[in-house]
Amino acid sequence: MVLLPLLATAGWAWPADLQPLLAALRRHRFSVQLAPPPRRGVYGMFDAARRTLWVAPITGELGIARQTLLHEAAHAAQSCPDGVLRPVGWRLPLNPLIEREAFAVQGQAKAVALIVRALDQRCRPASR
Repeated sequence: MVLLPLLATAGWAWPADLQPLLAALRRHRFSVQLAPPPRRGVYGMFDAARRTLWVAPITGELGIARQTLLHEAAHAAQSCPDGVLRPVGWRLPLNPLIEREAFAVQGQAKAVALIVRALDQRCRPASR
């Protein structure tokens, strides 16, 4: 596993393979914050009411920034269309409960594609 540099470092950018996911999140009016989550003691957080995902800067040093983003993005997809977290219905190796589904998808080789597809199917696009 490649360790990502500290996220707070100037000039840091998400890897190219995560760009489609970040674009899909923006397209569906979600905001990704590279900042400590409002809840202490967590590496990532999703707030459906604010349509915001947080990824703590320390996740870069720990080598878990990718997994954290994927996990919180899975919750974003689960929150569509009405802000209530419900399983997407991915057929993954774990019981499809909200947290288990998010943990299961973050470890899948096709995680970006799965989450982008779920966002596109479940979320309304941003109005222009």
